[in-house]
Amino acid sequence: MGKIARAASKVLPASDASCSRVLAACDDYRVVDLICGLGPHDPINENEFPTYRVAAVVRGCFGIRSGLGEGVAAAGSLVVGNACGGYACWHCTPGGDRCVGFDFDAGFLEGVREDLGAGGLGERFRRGILPPSLRSAAMASVVEVLAGSADSEALREAALEMAVAALTATHATADAGRRTSPKDERKALLAARYIEANFDQPCTLAMLATDAGMSAYHFLRVFRRVIGQTPHRYVLATRLRNAAQQLIATRERIIDIATSSGFGDVSNFNAAFARAFATSPSAFRAARRA
Repeated sequence: MGKIARAASKVLPASDASCSRVLAACDDYRVVDLICGLGPHDPINENEFPTYRVAAVVRGCFGIRSGLGEGVAAAGSLVVGNACGGYACWHCTPGGDRCVGFDFDAGFLEGVREDLGAGGLGERFRRGILPPSLRSAAMASVVEVLAGSADSEALREAALEMAVAALTATHATADAGRRTSPKDERKALLAARYIEANFDQPCTLAMLATDAGMSAYHFLRVFRRVIGQTPHRYVLATRLRNAAQQLIATRERIIDIATSSGFGDVSNFNAAFARAFATSPSAFRAARRA
């Protein structure tokens, strides 16, 4: 729609219209907040993907044209780009739009691709937009909550899921028909029992995967299939469940409950508790006692 009306519009350098901020940086990927202030009456802007990018659209709506095709990306979509690939955007939402992107190194993607059974097919993506779906919308919501988070484990899981979404769209049959073997199912159950017994200790994805003898992505996929949620979310849920029980059953200080439940920072505990229970720990305790 907008692409026809704006085909002859002036092209605006992206640096004059948008801003980006690195929220987290790891060895093999970075999390970037991408905010654009352009609206329907502004000109097209051009840019270039700095590396392999998968970005969740968390606010607004815009059109994008790249070497991977063109279309409109709405909130809940994932926008995919290849390293050094150029693109042009036109904007549909007054006030602009926002994405949270994961910029991947080629080695990270190749490792995930090998786990998918599609190794050796090259690093490049072949599809530019993944439209809103239950999976992509859920990922966009999770990524928005995690934006700027100091929770490295949650970010790592989100990075893997974003990469897998883009890669499976490129090679749609890579993960088709795979089932969890009884051996892997037992490993996932053992990992869940370990988390339940040791939730107050570090339970990182890397550590759990190593103990299970799997790669990080393969373990993440198996654990999610068997348990119904990712390892990090299971750790967080177990910690919050323990904290809720302590808030009701004891008179321990909230900061002590946070520490004994595996939270290293009381502010992180308060935020996670409020998201899960829709109230603060102190209000939760007061309501249950009343």
